[in-house]
Amino acid sequence: MIIPKRLRNAPLIEAIWQMQFNVPGAGDILAGQLYKALQVNHPRLRYTPLPTANIPPIVSDIDPNLRFAPKIRLEDPDSAFLWQIGSRIVTVNCRAPYAGWERFKKEIIQTINFIRSSGLIETTERHSLRYIDFITLESAPDLSTLRLLIKLGGFDINKNPLQMRLELSDNGVGHVIQIATPSKVGQIGHQLEGTIVDLESYTPQEKNWDEMANEIEMLHDRSKVFFFEQMLTQQAINRMEPEY
Repeated sequence: MIIPKRLRNAPLIEAIWQMQFNVPGAGDILAGQLYKALQVNHPRLRYTPLPTANIPPIVSDIDPNLRFAPKIRLEDPDSAFLWQIGSRIVTVNCRAPYAGWERFKKEIIQTINFIRSSGLIETTERHSLRYIDFITLESAPDLSTLRLLIKLGGFDINKNPLQMRLELSDNGVGHVIQIATPSKVGQIGHQLEGTIVDLESYTPQEKNWDEMANEIEMLHDRSKVFFFEQMLTQQAINRMEPEY
């Protein structure tokens, strides 16, 4: 299959690079350092504590739902990018309209270099690329745009409300797929209804900085191939106006 270079009618609503680490207290120090470093290229950057910032570390450390929760958001109103930092996590988020892979990768590598130069973290437990798409080609709930067939006994549930999470191993790369239909996106009063398709691709082994930086392009390529070859039907791709 020939993989499209881009989709003119792209369903992407957010792309996220995420790094997890296990150095107690590093995230709290890193938030301030990263804020100062990013202000060089983002002078209007805003520092916003999230509600999770008020949760005591003794609580968040033992709760798996809070252990990797971001506590601080750094947001530039003039940019599609934002950063989130927690006690054990850093993310770079690119919101729609997507700035393109080369621009996104540049921000990721720059962030990696900032964190590396801080000396706070030597290795990472996990890093990943995550793409969240909102598909509205068919009226939700409808899974006909996906290469997914689900039956329960004699019931074909491809046109029923569904929430699912699936983990797959793909030749050294892990994929976490989450699908929810029907889902609503947008501000109250201006919401659209469709299907959320959330694909996260990662390598499970602990990484040093050089290994992680070298894997960014590979993760992007593997995620893109998986999305087009394993998730979308050819009819859906054609309706999204692919460019080759």
